[in-house]
Amino acid sequence: MKNVKQITNDMYEENLFFVPTMGSLHRGHFSLIEQAKKSGLKTIVSIFVNPKQFNDTNDYQKYPRDIQKDSINLEKLNVDYLFTPDENYIYGDSFLDLLSSGHIGEQYEGKSRPGHFDGVLTVVNRLFELIKPKKVIFGKKDAQQLFLIKDYIGRTNKDIDLLEGEIVRDKLGLALSSRNLLLSAKGKKTASGLKKQLDTLKEIFLETGLVSTSIERTLQRNKDGLLEIDYLEILDKDTFSAISDNTKNFIIIIAGYVEGIRLIDNIDFRIEG
Repeated sequence: MKNVKQITNDMYEENLFFVPTMGSLHRGHFSLIEQAKKSGLKTIVSIFVNPKQFNDTNDYQKYPRDIQKDSINLEKLNVDYLFTPDENYIYGDSFLDLLSSGHIGEQYEGKSRPGHFDGVLTVVNRLFELIKPKKVIFGKKDAQQLFLIKDYIGRTNKDIDLLEGEIVRDKLGLALSSRNLLLSAKGKKTASGLKKQLDTLKEIFLETGLVSTSIERTLQRNKDGLLEIDYLEILDKDTFSAISDNTKNFIIIIAGYVEGIRLIDNIDFRIEG
């Protein structure tokens, strides 16, 4: 594995499969890398904790980092390149404006974290410009992020094939996240309640077909004083907006706090006819 701080001209001549991360890697990341390795392309994994997507400085500073452990794990996975750029290389002195994530970027996760998705799209665009990958993969756990990046690639006609990685969960059903490292054992057990909320809401919605009623019943049934729910929504997966009579692909998204740590999760499903 070659560790690079900058992208060199000879790398542009290679067909690269890009796996963007913020480090503190776990089995969810490893599954993305393993999927990339199957493509036959050379793999490049970036580790860059992007300050522009954090609306809370304390959150940015607390974000888990362990570049030495990450590097060892990436070596074991036979990654071709580890890209660990400095902030100045990504943005430089001439950096001007953040990209806009639009109306959808201001909803749900974006409402609770103002400017978050503007920062995400901005850094993803810069990484695309620098790396020029043939393929890229993002995990499904960050559903709104995935939707916005897919939309951005489509709108800007970028010649990049985007793949989606399935959510990886622990034995309690908790979606793997770098932020889970900040939780106690008790906190992880509490956080597994996010998946319980998702499954309950799906069950009630399939019975009733009523969005508001289903959400209210779910929150009443699964009350837990240690799990503070920020939002719980049923959306049209294809538009990331309110469902309609024409919706066939559904997604349920949730965000909450456990021990002061913000966590997100989702499930999706399809209803025919």
